[in-house]
Amino acid sequence: MLKGPYLGQMPPGMTPEIFAPGIVSTDAPEGSSGFVMGGTAFLFQRFVDRDCHTYITTRKGDPWSPPERIPFWKELIHNGDFVIAPDDHTLLYQVKQERAGRLESNIWEVRLNEDGWGPRSALPAPINTEYDESNASRAANGNLYFFSNRPGGKGQFDLYMAECKHGGYPEPINLQELNTAHHEWDPFIAPDESYLVFCSTRPGGLGQDDLYISFRDREGRWCEPVHLDDRFNSPRSENRPYVPHDGRFLFFTSSREGNRDIYWVDARIIEEIKAGVLK
Repeated sequence: MLKGPYLGQMPPGMTPEIFAPGIVSTDAPEGSSGFVMGGTAFLFQRFVDRDCHTYITTRKGDPWSPPERIPFWKELIHNGDFVIAPDDHTLLYQVKQERAGRLESNIWEVRLNEDGWGPRSALPAPINTEYDESNASRAANGNLYFFSNRPGGKGQFDLYMAECKHGGYPEPINLQELNTAHHEWDPFIAPDESYLVFCSTRPGGLGQDDLYISFRDREGRWCEPVHLDDRFNSPRSENRPYVPHDGRFLFFTSSREGNRDIYWVDARIIEEIKAGVLK
């Protein structure tokens, strides 16, 4: 029986640790994760026979409930990666559906309240296109960061930002200063847009895909991305970064031990890195 905040786990220090081993992080590969509703619910992604399942565990007092699949875990072919929005209730998630003989990936959203899940809807154009969009992360002002393989990018998948205007989105902007000829994906934007953590396969990393962070300088420009060191990255794969609503911890996934698990670390490490970049 798991009691207490963070599924009863002892908070980590400045070195990443596996989150909830044997409970959340298991022998199966895990992916996206996030606390919602003031830390009273935790969502995580697990792959079973290469099929994506999204689970939720909740806490009403103590203990935490056993994880169970969300009711729409296999809506429209496949539910994939997700990021929790700064309102601490909205889930921005990937849906794959078959169109013109291929699986098309789009971004959907749904709100979780005390009385359950609200209606689900796809984000409108020009966010979603006939190409692939995924892993949308929303800033507190509504600006949206995501990755896509739409035409006009620098690489195979690029990072994009769409500015929220009057409740809608104009054409997204390619984040040229952060993208390369390789893969850039899985962005997480700070609520105040002061930093962006993302994953990249660019040369100079330690493994298959590594985590990077970029900060805004005093003029509001994105600084050269910083490769997170070997405390985070490994010769294998690291991705799906996320900082919960309380801002205390950075979560990400890593396959450094041979199986993809969810890790967490004290988020103060972001401020330490920032102090070295913005001298």
